Amino acid sequence: MKRIAALLSLVVVSFLAGALPSAARAEGAVSSASGKYKIVIQVTENDPRNWNLALNNAMAFKRNVGAGNSQIEIVAIGPGLNMLKSESKVTDRIGQALDKSIDVVACGETMHAMKVSKDDLIGGVRVVPGGLIEIANKQREGWIYYRP
Repeated sequence: MKRIAALLSLVVVSFLAGALPSAARAEGAVSSASGKYKIVIQVTENDPRNWNLALNNAMAFKRNVGAGNSQIEIVAIGPGLNMLKSESKVTDRIGQALDKSIDVVACGETMHAMKVSKDDLIGGVRVVPGGLIEIANKQREGWIYYRP
């Protein structure tokens, strides 16, 4: 009886060992087929240190996974919008991020409340109707949310 149980265990283990790698390969194919890492970063502080942290994180991530393997969007909401104005202390860094295909987005609701126009912003910054809606939509699409 012990021999039959041992033989049956061996058959089950052999079956699982053969099935698991193919299942893992199938799952990996789906993951790689889905494409890039997608990260949405929220910045709400009017502080160059916080913006530089977010920009450093975004650029380092893109560099480490490969430029073509990631899609990154930084969303400015509330006081964070001030760092997207053309006279901002991080204007050059935001320009570098835009040059590296990191999307920088301004909250339209915040712009309306602060009486800021698109012309007041750094060139290349995109405006969305609402920053929180933008983040929520990205998360619904499977994007990873990060807030430094």
